[in-house]
Amino acid sequence: MVSEEKIILMSKAAAYESDKYRDDSFAKRYYKEDYMDKTRLTLRIWATVYYIIYWGYTLVKQFYIEGVSLLHYDYGTLFVKVILYYAVILILVSWIGGFFAGIRYDSAKKRIDRYYELLASINDFNS
Repeated sequence: MVSEEKIILMSKAAAYESDKYRDDSFAKRYYKEDYMDKTRLTLRIWATVYYIIYWGYTLVKQFYIEGVSLLHYDYGTLFVKVILYYAVILILVSWIGGFFAGIRYDSAKKRIDRYYELLASINDFNS
């Protein structure tokens, strides 16, 4: 005999499987620190790409559009500024990205744990 409570539990499990299970599957594949490190690395790579594009655009604009002389430009200050900004951006991106990746991992892990508890309670009905 099928009970109404079992049907409700199975409906909740099916709703989770169809809605969030695929999005939360990373929490099963990675440990928290590994997921956070992977996210930080990805963000650092994208920040580097965007940073190179930004400085390339800035230099092209200054030298070719604004007509700044290449011979009289202060390259030492430019180099220090580029390196310092890059270090600050990487530190901020890594910290913020790791923080939000940890929050995302924790919430996904809680949803997966609740899903497995739901499956265990459904299995108890079969016993």
